[in-house]
Amino acid sequence: MEQRRKRRNSKDIEEAILDAATVLIREGGFGNLTATGIMQKAEIEPIQFYKRYKDLDAFISEYVKIFDYWFSDIIKESSLDSNINIQYENVLCNLLNSLWNNKIMQELLRWEIATKDKNSIRTAKLRELHTLPLCKKFADAFAETEIDIVAISALIIGGIYYMILHCELSEFSGINLNNEQDRERMIKAIKAKDIHTIMAVSHKNIPNMPPVPAPLHLCT
Repeated sequence: MEQRRKRRNSKDIEEAILDAATVLIREGGFGNLTATGIMQKAEIEPIQFYKRYKDLDAFISEYVKIFDYWFSDIIKESSLDSNINIQYENVLCNLLNSLWNNKIMQELLRWEIATKDKNSIRTAKLRELHTLPLCKKFADAFAETEIDIVAISALIIGGIYYMILHCELSEFSGINLNNEQDRERMIKAIKAKDIHTIMAVSHKNIPNMPPVPAPLHLCT
């Protein structure tokens, strides 16, 4: 006799929909999402999906909100230390580690680059909004120097994004982040070029600037 399927409550169905979408995204990115595919993977009826979401776009709009605070959470975790040198280093190290380990966030970034619609624009702009206070903090710290720390940081972070998203296609400058040694090499490079190094250089040209403390490396 065929075993009767356990009756699921509303929360179970919602979790099944989200889990199904996550599996599909892992398998083929956001382009792999269809309403039918989600329903089949979640083992639900169409009415159970459309009762919650008007269409696939409406579902994606809700799904991506899970990641609205991804970057702001990295910033919070990285700002626990009062030393601005360590904060800067931790932001970059934590960003690299977090994005590398979060395959769905990688697919979200690919989707934003490939798709221009209200959902992708919203997620990208919200992440930028969360970045602005951090930009101001470091811009203020370098206000008396000629160093454009915000532009430098944008180049570094953009490079981290690109190297992670690109690694399945090819090495970049001989570096393949699929290799643990190369990921460790990137972390080492971040530590070598952290804010302490920049401040040490600028210190020579800024009168009455207090001595720069020796850096402490917290990245793992």
